[in-house]
Amino acid sequence: MTVVERVQDEIKKAMKNREQTRLDCLRMVKGALLLKEKETGREVTDDQAVPVLRSEVRKRQDTVELLMGLGKLAEADAARREIAVIEEFLPRQLSPEELEARVHAYLAEHPETDNPGKLTGAMKKELGDLADGKMLNEVCRKVLNG
Repeated sequence: MTVVERVQDEIKKAMKNREQTRLDCLRMVKGALLLKEKETGREVTDDQAVPVLRSEVRKRQDTVELLMGLGKLAEADAARREIAVIEEFLPRQLSPEELEARVHAYLAEHPETDNPGKLTGAMKKELGDLADGKMLNEVCRKVLNG
């Protein structure tokens, strides 16, 4: 089952269970996927859907930071719940500890790598969707700086 089909299936379940907050979030996700479909002119593949979903998560993470800064905790919690719903459709990400272990293993094989940007790029190619770029960059900087 593709990501788009899973989202549609979850929309039906949310409607049946009368979960309005979840339903609203899933409809926003479906809208983002439909925009991508219109942009490409054909059905959205899972490879195309993952970056769209990551973008939606990033938007909400930025919203959480902004709302926390403004002291609006209830709204920030709502955005966090939306993030949790969207992440159900994303591949599992490596934890910071797992990322650090992978970075150390890569550096053992490539000791000449001393630039955080180059290391992050190489690790992103190797890990693909297993790692969030921002977290990967932080881990690479931490490992290189000791």
